[in-house]
Amino acid sequence: MDKLRVLQLSFIAIFSIVCVEGIIGLLVSSLAILSDAAHAVFDAVTIAILFLTTRMSLKPPDEEHTYGHAKIESIGGMTGGIVLLALALILLYEAWLRLVSTAVFVHPEPIGFVAVLYTLVVDILRIKLTTNAASGGTSITVKATFFNAVADFSSTVIALVGFGLASLDYPSGDTFASIALSCFLIYLSINLLRATYQELIDTVPRDLAEKMKQEVLKVENVIRCRELKVRRIGEKYFVEITVTAPETMSLKEAHDLTTKIENRITGAFGDCSVTIHVEPENRNNSLNSH
Repeated sequence: MDKLRVLQLSFIAIFSIVCVEGIIGLLVSSLAILSDAAHAVFDAVTIAILFLTTRMSLKPPDEEHTYGHAKIESIGGMTGGIVLLALALILLYEAWLRLVSTAVFVHPEPIGFVAVLYTLVVDILRIKLTTNAASGGTSITVKATFFNAVADFSSTVIALVGFGLASLDYPSGDTFASIALSCFLIYLSINLLRATYQELIDTVPRDLAEKMKQEVLKVENVIRCRELKVRRIGEKYFVEITVTAPETMSLKEAHDLTTKIENRITGAFGDCSVTIHVEPENRNNSLNSH
């Protein structure tokens, strides 16, 4: 199935969860159910961002966006992370207020179980949908959607346990379940904010540049790799390399050398845009090739 279609179906499923759990959670005053609904809101935003980003990734670079539009995903992800963190902190504060209060807030009516069980069924269907879609390829977007569905299923199980305890005359069980979910949401939001921040400032794994450099040095006629810079935009690496080659090399030979280097990098590291600067061994009369 096309990954855009997978994202569309996932968004519809999650939006239905937001409506069902949000309304019923308010009716029965269950923080655990409302926490899970808040998580679903974040998921809906995430899926919407993935959908828009996937569509925009199909657009070629233009005069104003010569590196493409993939950075929009990081900005959207950071916005989603901030919203999720705010929701989690509000839910955590509300849970704390309930812990210090002697009033009974939860109304463990059967309809509360309907909301949670409905969510569990939808989460299982989402897992099956994304698993089938991922089996036909290695789409990062589909894989992210799959792990998101697995996380949703886990959080809904926690909500079910909390509301179930409340129905057994342990109302604090719902509150503790909400605290557990809030902490889980805080963990997710911090990880998301850290990941998007690192991408926005062009952070890459420490050993990546060294691994690329070693691949370049394996190419025949490369004497030295004087400089190598890497930045990541979306799922694509942009690499700038300066190499030293024999000064007797012709322009055509220099061009062939850059082609070999580019093929070496893309073969080892996947989708990369490689710019190579070739200098003669005596560093005079530099040749540029892309």
